[in-house]
Amino acid sequence: VLLEFMCSSRFQYPIDAIDLVKCLCEEYESIDDAKHLIKSLDINGVLRDLSEKNALIVHKDSVGTKLVDIIKEINMDKIKQLCREYFKDLPKSMPGEEEAEIAEKQKQEEEKKEKYSEMNIEEFNKLVGDILQQPSIIQRELINASHEYQKLLAMPTAQEKAVLDMFRQNNVRKIDYCDQGTKEKCCASKKSAVPCSKVHFREIIRPHTDRSLGNCSYLDTCRHMDYCKFIHYAIDDVVDKNDEKDGLGRGGMFAEELTPSQWINCDLRYLDFRVLGKFDAIMLDPPWDIHMNLPYGTLKDKEMKALRVDLLQDEGLCFLWVTGRAMELGRECLEIWGYRRVEEIIWVKTNQLQRIIRTGRTGHWLNHSKEHCLVGIKGDPKINRNIDCDVIVSEVRETSRKPDEVYGLIERMHPGGRKVELFARPHNRRNGWVSLGNQLPGTYLVEPDVIERFNEVYPDQALTLEEMEKNKQEDEQQLNYTCLLYTSPSPRDRQKSRMPSSA
Repeated sequence: VLLEFMCSSRFQYPIDAIDLVKCLCEEYESIDDAKHLIKSLDINGVLRDLSEKNALIVHKDSVGTKLVDIIKEINMDKIKQLCREYFKDLPKSMPGEEEAEIAEKQKQEEEKKEKYSEMNIEEFNKLVGDILQQPSIIQRELINASHEYQKLLAMPTAQEKAVLDMFRQNNVRKIDYCDQGTKEKCCASKKSAVPCSKVHFREIIRPHTDRSLGNCSYLDTCRHMDYCKFIHYAIDDVVDKNDEKDGLGRGGMFAEELTPSQWINCDLRYLDFRVLGKFDAIMLDPPWDIHMNLPYGTLKDKEMKALRVDLLQDEGLCFLWVTGRAMELGRECLEIWGYRRVEEIIWVKTNQLQRIIRTGRTGHWLNHSKEHCLVGIKGDPKINRNIDCDVIVSEVRETSRKPDEVYGLIERMHPGGRKVELFARPHNRRNGWVSLGNQLPGTYLVEPDVIERFNEVYPDQALTLEEMEKNKQEDEQQLNYTCLLYTSPSPRDRQKSRMPSSA
């Protein structure tokens, strides 16, 4: 303690031993029992020891009636050296101070224990989870950078703008969807009674729909709409006066330029394809024999090769869906039909949660999570190139049903024109397409030359306008009946509606 005080600027000399003790007591008066400890020290003996070590010069002199030691000079370098040597032996705190520090630490620990004892495990886990979920500075920078990248990627390139201008020159309009979704939300956001001119959606509300659950991730392609309680959507195709002026009607932007959907219920193995004429694009989804148990009939390899697909097209594109062992067989069929394979589209299958399906039903060695569509070309057709990507990521729906995105891809590659789909089913029918398959409801054709050739080749199955109109009406009635089953109330609901309401 004495060495530490001598090294400080508060120490002044010459000073006698009595005054030195008083100065020490004043210096450490804030510490309990410091005066008692300092006065009990043999200060004269300590000064003599320091004098023997040449740290200071001490002379004896009388103060009053007492003979005391007086410090005349000090060697500061020696004092600092001794202070460093004896630093480990110096008391870091007086006894009272050490006890106070221990008591303060114990008090702080008790406060922490009380604080965390009042917090239950769930609150503690929530607190820790909130801390861990907060993004770090690096993560925030990466997120901001990804947003900037997405904005840059979303901007149309010069090639895309040129293609869009070409489409507009051909009187083909780009479909712009309203960001608000429905017309009601659009009017509310604009604070107007008239929505914008973009395409909107309408909600499909059924008796079992629960609005509190939100939107179904499948939207209008849900396979369980008859009991799915989520909200579904469809394109709002109600024709407004503004739409009529723009030439837009029921069926979408290309409705007036495309012929209505046509179909023929037939066995493609025995149909004379020459009655159909020539097409600009062909799509096939054959029932390949992949040596597995399937819920539908299949065609043998030689039957597939014998199909006269070559009669349907002089030049154009052919889209052939293949899977499993049919991938090599499909290439052989394209070559037999006169096509040269130029591309291959891959459909990556996802579930309702937008995750890749890893437990597919096909595949002998690995579970198949994708399907392939071979693209063949014949002649030198005029098509739009490099518009779309060769990968489609879409949800799985009914068995063997292909994604709707492929139709848009084909339409963009060859806008307008005649298109035909082989091995089609009822859900495949669409404007501008002729659908062929044995699961279609009867036959319906609108092109006079096709009807004439069909009646010449098949006089025993001659088509009349009355018969085809009847087939169309029966098909519409079946669709209306299906919609009625979805929208009509159940017997329990009807019984509740008859019950008188309580006061």
